[in-house]
Amino acid sequence: MPFTHPPIHGIKPKTTLPQGIALVCEGGGTRGFYSAGVFEAFMDEGLMFPYIIGVSAGAANALSYVSGQPGRNRQILEFYVGDKRYVSKRNLFRHGTLFGYDFIFKTVPQNHIFWDNDNFLAAETHLLTGVTDCETGLPAWFGKNELGNDFHIARSSCSVPLIGKIVHHDNRAFLDGGISAPIPITKAIEDGNTKFVIVLTRNKGYTKPPFKHKRLLKFVYRKYPKLAEALINRHTLYNNQLALCEQLEAEGKAIIIRPQQPLTVDTTATNIKKLLALHDEGHAEGRAVISKIMKL
Repeated sequence: MPFTHPPIHGIKPKTTLPQGIALVCEGGGTRGFYSAGVFEAFMDEGLMFPYIIGVSAGAANALSYVSGQPGRNRQILEFYVGDKRYVSKRNLFRHGTLFGYDFIFKTVPQNHIFWDNDNFLAAETHLLTGVTDCETGLPAWFGKNELGNDFHIARSSCSVPLIGKIVHHDNRAFLDGGISAPIPITKAIEDGNTKFVIVLTRNKGYTKPPFKHKRLLKFVYRKYPKLAEALINRHTLYNNQLALCEQLEAEGKAIIIRPQQPLTVDTTATNIKKLLALHDEGHAEGRAVISKIMKL
């Protein structure tokens, strides 16, 4: 079956940054198309990082960056995010998840927008995708060779609590990586990196508030009490990780890229015009810091 859109074959980067420089990617649902725009700017310059770590949409959107397919994420946004199979209440009622992960990770790459798996696997960058282990409430990390053709780990990382399903893989239960490592800076440091480019999907000054309905979390995830505890404490973890990122930036060890214009979309937004504008803002703001990244 031919693809709906002409295949975009992966290209190899012109420049890979030195070891010790990490690209750290926050999630954010469809708000993460801002990050996709930033990655587009990196591809424009043929720039690749030796180490990339992400959770949820941050990890998912990095896939097309690592596979070297410019314009692929934008095509997904322009032609398929508005499709009810991508995100809709209908999905929630029919399948128990707001985002249609079979459509996103199977139908689109197999039938509509070519996925260059060969170029992805050949890329020399070390890509880590984070998920949350439901038994422990702690993060688990998977390399790009462990994602599989069905993107099972990426699905797990993107499975938003309450509006997404727990994903079972290799006799383990996983959920959104943004629960236990919302901005995965700590893992990037633990792995020996000393310089960081951090892509966030919230405006400067954002502080994550506590989740109000703790009893609901404890009830829904009663089989996984440590997962419920991690969700209840996520705001503290997020705010601490954000503070660490800003401290590293103040010390000259990090560059933070985040939306400069006030956000007008949320995690499940499907307004294509607004999301395209956000993507293109990320593209412009990514290009604006290329020279700073090279000096880092």
